[in-house]
Amino acid sequence: MEHFVKDGNTIIDSKYVWIKRILIFFIIVLLIRLWDLQIMRGSEMRMLSEQNRIRVKKVVAPRGVIYDKNGKVLAETRPSFNIYIVPEDIKDFNQTVDGLANLMKIERDEIINKLKAASNMPPSFPVKIKSDVTMDDVAKVEAHRIYLPGVQIQIEPKRYYNYGKTFAHLIGYVSEISDEELKKKEFKNYSPGDFIGRYGLERAYEQYLRGVDGEKRVEVDAMGREIRTLDIKEPIPGHSIYLNVDLEIQEVIDKALENKRGGCIAVDPKTGGVIALVSRPAFDPNKFTSGISKEDWQKIALDPRHPLQNRVTQGRYPPGSTFKILLALKGLETGLINEKTTFSCKGGMPYGGRVFKCWKKGGHGSVNIHRAIVESCDVYFYNLGLKLGVDRIHEMAEIIGLGKKTGIDLPGEKDGLIPSSEWKQRVYKTPWYEGETLSVAIGQGAVWLTPIQLVQLASFVANEGVNYRPQIVKKIVSPEGKVVKTFEPVINASINLKKDTVRIVKEGMRGVVNEGSGTAYGSRIQHVSMSGKTGTAQSVGEKGKNLGDHAWFIAYAPSEEPSIAVSVLVEYGGHGSSAAAPVAKAVAETLFKEKKEIKEAKLNGNR
Repeated sequence: MEHFVKDGNTIIDSKYVWIKRILIFFIIVLLIRLWDLQIMRGSEMRMLSEQNRIRVKKVVAPRGVIYDKNGKVLAETRPSFNIYIVPEDIKDFNQTVDGLANLMKIERDEIINKLKAASNMPPSFPVKIKSDVTMDDVAKVEAHRIYLPGVQIQIEPKRYYNYGKTFAHLIGYVSEISDEELKKKEFKNYSPGDFIGRYGLERAYEQYLRGVDGEKRVEVDAMGREIRTLDIKEPIPGHSIYLNVDLEIQEVIDKALENKRGGCIAVDPKTGGVIALVSRPAFDPNKFTSGISKEDWQKIALDPRHPLQNRVTQGRYPPGSTFKILLALKGLETGLINEKTTFSCKGGMPYGGRVFKCWKKGGHGSVNIHRAIVESCDVYFYNLGLKLGVDRIHEMAEIIGLGKKTGIDLPGEKDGLIPSSEWKQRVYKTPWYEGETLSVAIGQGAVWLTPIQLVQLASFVANEGVNYRPQIVKKIVSPEGKVVKTFEPVINASINLKKDTVRIVKEGMRGVVNEGSGTAYGSRIQHVSMSGKTGTAQSVGEKGKNLGDHAWFIAYAPSEEPSIAVSVLVEYGGHGSSAAAPVAKAVAETLFKEKKEIKEAKLNGNR
């Protein structure tokens, strides 16, 4: 019995020894691990610990402000509430995604696609799900935050266009960068959710308007909610841009083209500074800054009137009788005609077995160059066109810059077409026929120009042989107020014209508006003289329908010392005299407002 107990005690003592040894072993292992974590890898573990509770967040930089020539704000930024998801903070993927989709009425796939697009970013990177939500939406999200781990509301600057459609084609718009763009090298400094200039000045001056984003280090809790800000690096706003554009003139043109299709550009002929540029129909650029809906995008994209097209720089049309000014310049310069040269107009001109009609059925009788310009006699220019030939017409167009891009600081400008015998042989492999020149002589046939190219023609006459590159931006200013860049006038065309050429053409264009027989006499202005040229161009029509002729008017004012040149197009507007010229009249009347004391003096003098 004693032996048994003794043996039992021996067995029990032996077990205690092994337990002690195992415990000591584990303690040693733990101490080694603690030594490794605390001493050997202490700094690394400290950093990981910091990362678990400290998060670096991007602070979006405000985009640069755009001003008109008088300092009026055309485009700025405003606060916007945006919804983000931080993948790292998601506890239950389906709960967060489905919950947010149902709450905000967003397609589930849309949320998933945005998360996938940012899959190469750190899990703590906030992924923008919806921009510019309402205060009601913010309240909904905040009320359900406990059920939506990973969902955040952030306040960021959002682009806002103060005058909406009025500057749509000039300023353009911004929208969120696409997944495809993010893959390109040129967009390596952009992140998912960033906005980029898409159109107009926003696109052309993206590098200046886009600021430099800042960042802040914040402490967050287990739910990813911010507790406090530890450090912040302030963002650098984008550069401000000051334009040559006059808001008042822009609004006058916008109203004059209301419910019409067409465009108008006004420039300072002495510098090329763009005073106004309007294309109609237009679109609301503010819809793009918040992420345009599929319905709104389809409405714009499928609109048969093509509201996204800038008709001033991209619309190519036959210029009609405005083109006659070019023939007059070339004819006088070459000496083929002078102010005494006349042609007989009986309402048409027989040629090649057919009659090329004049717009005036009864004819103009015996016509010299002055009357031909003032009354826009087609027969006179048929004859002049035959004398010149298509190649000399093309040569003069090259000198003025017609048919070529003007170099305006807007993306997507189109060139035009002024035919030549070489062009036809190259393109169609057939010779040029003399009868084709008759159509070209009155701005029809294979002549296609944009409104901005025709304002170059008006400026060329106004400046007596010189025109400048159209320039919208005047200067770029840094956030600190330092002028970063200024834009000086750039000559596009320059030629020494004969004094008689200048005098005859300018007198003719002045007569168009100010003589009783002038085609734009109805658009004359009492207190300032305007010179111009009307045009009515046959249109091809749409889907076989003849919607009417295009109406043109080019002008400059005052006639004596021009400070503005204008080109107006009204698609399917009919006659230039009734549809296009009144737009230029409204511009001139606004720009050259008669002083109150002069009006009163006139009234007193008439009593």
